[in-house]
Amino acid sequence: MRRVALDPLISRYREAFRRHGRSPAAVLCPKGRQHLRYAALTSHIRREGFTLLDYGCGLGHLKAFLDSRYKEFRYFGVDVVPEFVAECATTFPGASFAEIRGHADVAGEHDYTVLSGVFNILYVPDREQHLRAVFDTLEHLFRHTAIALSCDFLSDQVDYQQPDAFHMGKAALLEFVRARLSPRYVLDHSYMPYEFALTVFRDQRITRPDNVFQAL
Repeated sequence: MRRVALDPLISRYREAFRRHGRSPAAVLCPKGRQHLRYAALTSHIRREGFTLLDYGCGLGHLKAFLDSRYKEFRYFGVDVVPEFVAECATTFPGASFAEIRGHADVAGEHDYTVLSGVFNILYVPDREQHLRAVFDTLEHLFRHTAIALSCDFLSDQVDYQQPDAFHMGKAALLEFVRARLSPRYVLDHSYMPYEFALTVFRDQRITRPDNVFQAL
């Protein structure tokens, strides 16, 4: 996705940050439910000493969430909004942050990759083009993930959708996941009625003759 296509989105976040400072409202989450999303997105992490890429890190709220639950991990946050990256670098001097232009700028490998709220606002008016950008992003980031990638979406099973919001259909998403990422995944629609989280695991090994996935 070219940077020019993201300029309206970047401007929207900049204005929200100018108005709301470091609050969740600055990353367009005004209802204060981020902890529910983060809990769902990180529920599969059960050990210390991991590395994690926070793609679309915003103001580093996930970093603070992880700090309250884990003693030892390495965190790397990336975002397309320069002001967010600068603020995070000041707030979390022990972590690493970088400004990117899109998913193609991500290199290296991390144990876990998390994307929260990254796809909820349309990058472009064409929803099919936005969907292609979603799949391209997930496919690229999964190649750079050693253990699991987690992301969340607005559900399409709702009564109303904002004109500039993107609501993901589960059938299309899971078809893509099975075909392009991995047959091993968890879809969690238990924490909020109109949002869900997806976690896709790298390890696809099967234990024979029991025919079960090997323990993570």
